[in-house]
Amino acid sequence: PPVFNPVPVAAPPPPPPPAAPPVAATRATPRSSPGSWLSDADYPSRAQREERSGTAGFRLQIGADGRVTDCTITSSTGHPDLDEATCRLLPRRARFKPAKGSDGAEMPDTYNGRITWRLPE
Repeated sequence: PPVFNPVPVAAPPPPPPPAAPPVAATRATPRSSPGSWLSDADYPSRAQREERSGTAGFRLQIGADGRVTDCTITSSTGHPDLDEATCRLLPRRARFKPAKGSDGAEMPDTYNGRITWRLPE
């Protein structure tokens, strides 16, 4: 009778892991003090008249060029006009040194911060 001699078949190699997105080796850093991004002159006049204040938490999306591409309120002041002013003004004023990836290339990043709207003295 014929002898059945199975031939071992090598298992296909596992697929390579997906390329990990570059990790920010250095985070985006503000070029100027975040405290200088807004001034008393930016205070919404109605909020000032009504003596409303509060702290807004925000997240800025920063492009590879260091410019702010988007702003999200992460915790509200409790006053829509103060929140709106925060995200209307910060993208115009805030400038960053871009994040650099582990490969040395500039890359997008995010920056989280808080800003307190305090009534001018």
